[in-house]
Amino acid sequence: MDADRLLKLAREMAAEVPFCVGSTTAEDGGTSSRILQPMRICDDWTINIITNRRCRKVREIEKTGHITLLYDNPNRRGYVCFSGPANIVEDVELKRAIWTPGHDRWNPGGPEDPATVFMRLRPNRIELWSVTENILPEPEGYSAAVLLRDGEGWRVTST
Repeated sequence: MDADRLLKLAREMAAEVPFCVGSTTAEDGGTSSRILQPMRICDDWTINIITNRRCRKVREIEKTGHITLLYDNPNRRGYVCFSGPANIVEDVELKRAIWTPGHDRWNPGGPEDPATVFMRLRPNRIELWSVTENILPEPEGYSAAVLLRDGEGWRVTST
C-alpha cells in the first residue's frame, strides 16, 4: 500500500466527521474515553482540541503524555485512528482565531482565560480501515493499514 494514498485518505476520512472518540489512560490504569470535537488536522498532522483544565483528559494527558483519537466514518464504512504524544498548551492567539459563541458554554472566561487550553496531539501512528476504499490488508478484512512516523516521513505496515 502506498503511504501517500493512505495519508490522503486518513485526512479525508477524519475531515468528513465532526466528532471523534478520544481515549486516554485513566488514573486507575484503565481507559477513559469521551466524544471530542477536534479542529481540522494541520499540515504537519498536529490535531488541536479546545478544552478546559477542569477536564479529566487534561489530567490524564499531563500524566501520560498520550492520547488516541478514533474517527468512525460510516460513509466510507471504516475508521481512522490517530495516536501518539499529546500535551496541553496555552495558545491565546489560536483561541482568539477559532473562538465562536459556542465555546462560551464550556469556557465562559473566553479565549483569554488560562483555564481554556488546547489538547495537542502530534500522532506517530495512524491506523485506518475502509471497505469502500478497499483498505483491507491481509488477512483481508481482519487487519488495518498502519502508518508509523519515521523521522519526518511515514512508513506503511499493518496490524
